[in-house]
Amino acid sequence: MTTLKTASRIPFTSHQRKILLALASTVGLRMLGLFLVLPVFTLYGLQFTSSKFLVGFAFGCYGLTMALLQIPFGRLSDHIGRRKVLILGMALFSVGSFVCAVPHWFPPPASIVVLIVGRLVQGGGAIISVAFAAVADHIEPERRSTAMAVLGIPIGASFVVGVVGGPLLAGLFGTASLFWLTGILGLLSDTLLVRYLPETPASSASPAPLGEVMRNRPVVVLGIGGFLMNFFMASFFFYFPLIVTGQHHLKMTHYYSLLLPMMFISGVTMFGFSRGADRGWGRRLSALAFLMFLPSVLVLFEPGAMGFNPARLTGVLVAGTLFYIGFTGLEPVLPSLVSRYAPPTAYGTALGAYNSLQFLGSFAGGALSGALSHLASTQPTMALLITASVAGTLLMLSQPKN
Repeated sequence: MTTLKTASRIPFTSHQRKILLALASTVGLRMLGLFLVLPVFTLYGLQFTSSKFLVGFAFGCYGLTMALLQIPFGRLSDHIGRRKVLILGMALFSVGSFVCAVPHWFPPPASIVVLIVGRLVQGGGAIISVAFAAVADHIEPERRSTAMAVLGIPIGASFVVGVVGGPLLAGLFGTASLFWLTGILGLLSDTLLVRYLPETPASSASPAPLGEVMRNRPVVVLGIGGFLMNFFMASFFFYFPLIVTGQHHLKMTHYYSLLLPMMFISGVTMFGFSRGADRGWGRRLSALAFLMFLPSVLVLFEPGAMGFNPARLTGVLVAGTLFYIGFTGLEPVLPSLVSRYAPPTAYGTALGAYNSLQFLGSFAGGALSGALSHLASTQPTMALLITASVAGTLLMLSQPKN
């Protein structure tokens, strides 16, 4: 424990800061492209179809391609280096974004299909595991949670700018404009990678076999945790506009009044989780983060039963804050734990496996939320999310001490 605490106070070298700056800028711009459309996507999709299931499928299907490509991209980066794979992924992300901007160019039966295709291509920007692997290449294990939190700074800023600016821009220029902007941001990310991220040689050692990585129980368990984390994220943002606009009639341009307080609080707690993980508390803190999802579900769907006035938005604010604290706590801690348990020659492969399961959670959360939203009762949705919260908590506690 003393070693962990001492190492956590050693500053990053200038070379490490340069690496983190390049990666943080790229990840931040890429995530901004997603967060801009996140709060308004459900309403955008309903312009092209009356089927909430298809909208939910479109909402989450980018996670399907991301899940399928995380391991191949991560493994490819173990062979040819991180920089080339990051540039390729961001190019695919931009192409998909541009396709998502043009469904209205097609007749109604085809427009929702075009949106789904665009989201699938968008998911080709499966660069998260490669970016985290690049961190693992250059940062000592004792400092990786803090380094992941450094990557989390632009992600957090993207949350703020995206969920506040996205609805405002959508209200002024239409939601399609967000996808055009998203594609441009992806191309800008490639420019930053080409200019600022140094090319590092691939490891001379052969990457550990995929089977060996998948037999690593802590990596698999953390991957399931990533699945559950993104399942909650997709479910929350699918229902958010349905509740605040559909039930409470809040305009998109006013979403910031709810989302800014949520993100401000969670931005502070995120660094508490990250620093605690660097001190060896990652297992217990990740369990606590999953436990935060349970009251969030109850307050979001049953505010009256939890003591909140269902006619007011206070319950949504509290539920969203609890969700954000849990989500932003898990976001940097889980991949840091994966890099600690992974074979040294297969960081990209192990983080690819983790992110594959993570983004399958995005797909499952969007698709199942769309399907369950057709039911008159929210009880099945609540039961599913509560079960997932408890399962995530128990899984994290079952991990070996790190």
